[in-house]
Amino acid sequence: MNDINRLFSFENMFHDFELHLDVGDLFQVAEVSLEKGSEFFEHKQLCDEITYAVSGEARIYSDNDCELLSAGQIHYIRKGVSHRIVVEPENNFRYVCVGFLPNTENADVAAFIRSSGEKNHFVISDNGYVKRLSELMVREFYNCDEQTADMVDRFIAQILIVMTRILNNKSESFYSRESKKSASHALYKVLRYMDSEYLQIESISQIAESLSYSEYYLSHLFREKMGITMKEYLNRKKIAHAIELLEQCDLTIEQISDHLKFASPRVFRRVFKQYAGCAPSQYRKQ
Repeated sequence: MNDINRLFSFENMFHDFELHLDVGDLFQVAEVSLEKGSEFFEHKQLCDEITYAVSGEARIYSDNDCELLSAGQIHYIRKGVSHRIVVEPENNFRYVCVGFLPNTENADVAAFIRSSGEKNHFVISDNGYVKRLSELMVREFYNCDEQTADMVDRFIAQILIVMTRILNNKSESFYSRESKKSASHALYKVLRYMDSEYLQIESISQIAESLSYSEYYLSHLFREKMGITMKEYLNRKKIAHAIELLEQCDLTIEQISDHLKFASPRVFRRVFKQYAGCAPSQYRKQ
């Protein structure tokens, strides 16, 4: 695939599967954004691969089958299957993927294989947990240290457990048991939502709409209980992530701004300077 089709790409490749984990031998962990209408060339899978769609849509061709993968869904494909990705023309397609050779003697892997049966590939909807685990797994490689391999091993195991529960129809929405929208519940929900979804949040109104509260109520409650505005809380999380990206990868300022869903690079630079004390380009040079 030509690099021009990639808005950004963060990849850790382990050639010859030299990174051995309890869940299996790791081949790749990647976070990629593909341009709308672009295509990832056809290839035969060297290993099993889990792909979580962060945003946008793409058609996944696996042997003779075609499946639409949308934001919030997971695609699984096994070793040896022919594989191709074609991004829908309306939006860019961003995803996180992990490729590995499963260790069938691992209990979590074995349970997942039993649940997935004879299928060589399939698409399922996330219950919210795979997204968060995928983000944490990628972040481990941004901040790689001697504990990273153990952390990634645990993240993959947890992803497999969650997928097994989804396949077995045992997944339950976190909020399905909530019977009333008290202030404490509302605050907990908005904090949980912002902590897990901050990379995708573009406005405070988006949070209110997603959680079915009024924007005025949430804004007033958050400031009263937390001592800062929702916008300040959100910007702090985004700038903390921006600092990690500036330190750990070669993304341009414009790419980071787009990744963090700022209105424009100019807005990103202004907010970054407000919280970090200098412009993003200056921070990178330090």
